[in-house]
Amino acid sequence: MAVTTTSKSTCGTKIIMETIKDRVSQFQELMSKKNIDAWILPSSDAHNSEYVADYWKGRAWLSGFTGSAGTLVVTQKEAGLWTDGRYFIQAEKELEGSGITLFRMFNPGVPNLNEWLADTLADSAVIGFDGTVISQNQAKGVLKAFSDKPVTLSSDDDLLSAIWEDRPALPVESVFRHEDRYAGKTTQEKLAEIRTSMAESNADYHLLTTLDDIAWTLNLRGSDVPMNPVFISYLMIGPEKATVFVDPAKLDETIIQYLSASGVEAQLYSCVWDRLSTLPENSSVLLDPAKASRAIFDALPESVSAVEGKNPSTLMKAIKNSTETEHFRQALRKDGVAMVRFMKWLEEEVPSGTVTELSAETKLTQLRAEMDGYKEDSFRTIAGYREHGAMMHYAASEESDVTVQPGSFFLVDSGGQYPDGTTDITRTFSYGELTEQEKKDYTLVLQGHIDLSMAVFKTGSCGCNLDILARGPLWKEGIDYGCGTGHGVGFFLNVHEGPQGFSQKLIDEPLKPGMVITNEPGIYREGIHGVRIENIMLIKEHSETEFGSFLSFEAITLAPICTRAINVEELSHAQRQWLNDYHQTVFEELAPMMSEEEQVFLKLKTAAV
Repeated sequence: MAVTTTSKSTCGTKIIMETIKDRVSQFQELMSKKNIDAWILPSSDAHNSEYVADYWKGRAWLSGFTGSAGTLVVTQKEAGLWTDGRYFIQAEKELEGSGITLFRMFNPGVPNLNEWLADTLADSAVIGFDGTVISQNQAKGVLKAFSDKPVTLSSDDDLLSAIWEDRPALPVESVFRHEDRYAGKTTQEKLAEIRTSMAESNADYHLLTTLDDIAWTLNLRGSDVPMNPVFISYLMIGPEKATVFVDPAKLDETIIQYLSASGVEAQLYSCVWDRLSTLPENSSVLLDPAKASRAIFDALPESVSAVEGKNPSTLMKAIKNSTETEHFRQALRKDGVAMVRFMKWLEEEVPSGTVTELSAETKLTQLRAEMDGYKEDSFRTIAGYREHGAMMHYAASEESDVTVQPGSFFLVDSGGQYPDGTTDITRTFSYGELTEQEKKDYTLVLQGHIDLSMAVFKTGSCGCNLDILARGPLWKEGIDYGCGTGHGVGFFLNVHEGPQGFSQKLIDEPLKPGMVITNEPGIYREGIHGVRIENIMLIKEHSETEFGSFLSFEAITLAPICTRAINVEELSHAQRQWLNDYHQTVFEELAPMMSEEEQVFLKLKTAAV
């Protein structure tokens, strides 16, 4: 999902690091001129996106760290970068020699960003950031950390533009319809539901800032962010009319007419600021402080009150309606066929020594592209052989590309974008002899995956209540992984979607029927190998008793799980039965879509253990 570059050229690496040092030094000089003591530079854009257009990749440009999640802090004397466990290995490599200190988030003894700022800066310090890319909650978090000494926030400027001379322009890709036959609800129906939530919150207006929420609400999609079918925009929803603020170059006459018929007008992207500043006196606007930027809040007139609450569309979007669910299943069938063909190709070609990480990535994309409706991949494929599989968000480059050998593990995490769904699947392959440690690691991951898949849980449970089920077999062996266990998935939208998820961190959103969520425990031994097994699961109603209502999961990803790496005797009867039942379903669902030769291969790979 994020690109890792591991250059074999020492000279090339030195040049890159000197460039990073020069950029940081220039930035510090500019900070000094502006009397700013520290500057916060996150990964996000003006819409709090995880994956962003090149225009907003300033943190990567200034630091050299290319992962999708991380925050850079620059003071006049030093710089530090905070990122989570998915990127520790990658960040260590990419920051080496840059002079930027890596802070491994959530590790014992590691201060969080705000704590470090409070300990490092003197009284009356000035902390700067671009107010359009820092959420209101993030800004409040900084102020809270300085509750015992004065601090000034400076958020009206974007200092980066002054030294980023070749900064990319904002994208102007065309917007297109996501037809109602896929969406299951019209834009008018979605707007009516959102207005009902607005009324319950006593809000006259609601500004949507998150791109996937806007795309979902309007039944439109775009291509402004690679592999995320969204378009850069804001959406203001009023009592009767709605306005989308977007570059007009993205809209053709058909889209404009569609929006008008749906009760939505289109205005320039930059006009959102005028709209905020001219809201009626004594009106109220619903804003999500975890998503909307500090600049949005600052733009409101004093007479306009901000009603802080979650975007209503976020939960509506997360709970797939019956039409979306059926299309999702179809997308996963198509994706499953592509994956089986990829597995067959790997098994035939790896022994010949002709498969590399990059060639495997290319082949898998080609096979997906043969599926009806395929738009693009849903993220950059992670195809990591042996030690590269231990880098959770590794992506092969020409410098790092290696040949996939029969021994050890080849981890492939990939997905596709189709009008009828977004897919995300990980399988770990092996084609030769494995060590006892490798088989043990693989079996533990599979056990954790199955235990979570089999869960029956009371309605109202959150993902943080169930995360232990996937980690349990690993914890018994003193093993853990530094990331969450699963995330929601969009419907022809972002591959990572909230509010649901599996994590050790507190997630207070209850799991609900109709939500989809990934199940992806793993073991990552730095410098040795990585193992991950991932399915998308649908949350379903399970039972109603005198003790309450209960829910369960259905694995809706359809592709064989490698069985040759399993210590079968370590599986419980229930775990073995789940695996055999799952494989039976995979065969029954995919076989009718495959040739006779492919069916023979699929039968072999789904045989009972």
